Amino acid sequence: MPQIKKVEKVTAGEQVYENLRENIVAGHWKAGEKLPPETELASLYGVNRLTVRMALQRLNALGLVETRVGDGTYVKEFEFSDFINAVQDLYSEPRLMENICEFRKLIEVECARLAIHRATPEEFEELDRICTAYEALKIRTTHPVDEEKLREMTRHDIAFHEQIWLMSHNTLYSYCFAMAKRTLEEYVFLTLKRRVTGWAEKGVTVMEGDFRHRAILEAMRRQDFAECKVLYDDMIDFNVEL
Repeated sequence: MPQIKKVEKVTAGEQVYENLRENIVAGHWKAGEKLPPETELASLYGVNRLTVRMALQRLNALGLVETRVGDGTYVKEFEFSDFINAVQDLYSEPRLMENICEFRKLIEVECARLAIHRATPEEFEELDRICTAYEALKIRTTHPVDEEKLREMTRHDIAFHEQIWLMSHNTLYSYCFAMAKRTLEEYVFLTLKRRVTGWAEKGVTVMEGDFRHRAILEAMRRQDFAECKVLYDDMIDFNVEL
């Protein structure tokens, strides 16, 4: 049963919010279950309806509940990525772009190291599938490369790296990826745009220039982290001319 605590302090709204959140997180109210009406909650907590409503609004904003007009408030299946998608514009400021290379070298390369030892054969097969699809796109891509095609390449690139993050089997790293995904996408797009221009000037095809995804995959399969790291560092660094 939910553990209801009478509110005695002045910060009634905060206490109601915290107690409701604790009961939801603990599973006393499960996903899909309807919470008691505001009037009943107000009576249980010993506060007025406005205090309960404010607490429910905070839970709505967090993504733990949803209020259906004329029906009531229901517990939601919380998805961290949904929460991040709602606020991730905060992580897309231009000033953060200069830090993303350091972030990727620190966290993403470590994910690759963990994935070498933790990933299942099925996960490696999925990484291979993603890599093959990206290669097919690069083979079809010729100079000059327009922005729409660059965005498509960016999506494939991000899918490849996201799979490696998942293969690390570290939940916190996966959360980090969700938090930084939009910034990562912009960084990859700008890096590809710069490199594609350079390849065109040198007469290098997109496939010839952007070969490191397959090389990283094969290094991981051989459990050769040293080579994987060199390839990853070059791929990540915006300033490296490939």
